[in-house]
Amino acid sequence: MPLFEKPVTEVVTPQDVRDLTGVSADHFGFPPDVGDPETKLDSLLSTWIERIASHIHARLKRTVLETDDDYLAIQDVLLRTVAKVVAVAQQQRSSPIIQIDDFAVSILNTSDVTKDLGTELRPFMKRSIDVFLSSDDYVEA
Repeated sequence: MPLFEKPVTEVVTPQDVRDLTGVSADHFGFPPDVGDPETKLDSLLSTWIERIASHIHARLKRTVLETDDDYLAIQDVLLRTVAKVVAVAQQQRSSPIIQIDDFAVSILNTSDVTKDLGTELRPFMKRSIDVFLSSDDYVEA
């Protein structure tokens, strides 16, 4: 069961991520022998979109339909989280690891990107509630 009815990379496209983050293939310094750097970046962004969608789906445990009231909100959570992945990737590429005496300054862990997903998605999670209605006939089990 997918997160959305249509492919997730059609719901949030690599171009959406580019527009939000301002990232371009030049920022990643792809080697010239990999082919078209723009295509390579789109492929990388598509992979990140699919992976973050998987994180969201694992928490929601349902398919979000375009007719659902929370469709745009969940689409936004996906887009913003992928933008965080882009920011972490850029930070890791541009920040050298610095050692001061015996302490190494560590670079952000990518798990920091998804740690708040549960909190962000809590309003959209469906809950199952058992209800006892006192007007029902009593049946002994």
